[in-house]
Order: sequence, then structure tokens, then C-alpha cells
Amino acid sequence: MSARSSAPYAPGTPRVSYVVPRAIAAFVLVVSLTLLIAGATGPYTHSNLDLSYDSAYTRTDQVVVGAPVPYGGVGGAVPASADQVATGERLFVTEGCVTCHGLEGQGGVVGPAIAGVSAAAISDRVHKGPEGMPRFAETLTDADIAAISAYLRSVPAPKSGTP
Repeated sequence: MSARSSAPYAPGTPRVSYVVPRAIAAFVLVVSLTLLIAGATGPYTHSNLDLSYDSAYTRTDQVVVGAPVPYGGVGGAVPASADQVATGERLFVTEGCVTCHGLEGQGGVVGPAIAGVSAAAISDRVHKGPEGMPRFAETLTDADIAAISAYLRSVPAPKSGTP
């Protein structure tokens, strides 16, 4: 048996290299700091959530729907507004109409353009749920349908060639 020395690196024992772990730690630190700095100093990228149009923001399209309202859940109560068009606009978004019929009812990938459609036609479609449209009779009242119709009458008619 050979006697071992109490020195940290006795002759014949392998030396542990800390170069690779230190390089990995430095890389992680640099990437982390870069992301934090970029996030802290970068432009506000959610300008589409502002209450008004921001002419300096050009990254994505901006849509101003109105003042924020408390979320009442799917089919939840939307606070009443004195302005029927504003109430209809909020309902059009919060009740999911915008999902199929596009912003301002100009038509979307799934649903046709409904801007300018009468309240009676909208009520009929909501209650019967024709073709692929689900029925919304349980969640929309006649006052809600009237407000949505008022909003859809206030937006410009779809351009030709719109889906």
C-alpha cells in the first residue's frame, strides 16, 4: 500500500477544473441580464391595451374598444352604459361576437360581415343559431341585442371583397 499525502493535490491525483462550470454560469448570467435590461428599457409592447390611440406606437395594429370594465366572466354582467353604442361595442367583444365576425362586424374567417344588419335579423340569428353559429339566447337579453345592433349600425359598412 502506498502512503497518501495530505496535500490537496498529491502527485498522481487528477486536478478538478472549474473552467466549464464557470463558463456556463457566466453565460447564464449574461443572458439573464440581457433579457432583464431589454425588458426594462424596451418600448411598451402592449399599446393596443391603451385607452386611446397612440400615434407613436407602430409595432402592431391598435384597437381602442373603450374604457376598461370589470370582468364578469363568460356571459357575465357588463356594466350598463348611458351610451347604447358603447354598450353594444363592449358586448360585441365580451360576448364573443368579435371572434367569428371580426372587429367592427366586418366579417372574419368563420362568420360573415354583420355591420349594418337590423336588430330583428341579429335577434333571429341569436335565438335560432343558424348553420354553424351557436345560440346565444341564454346569455344575451333583448336589450343586449339592441345595443349590439346599435353598435353595428354605427360602424362603416363592409368594403367590397371583405370576407
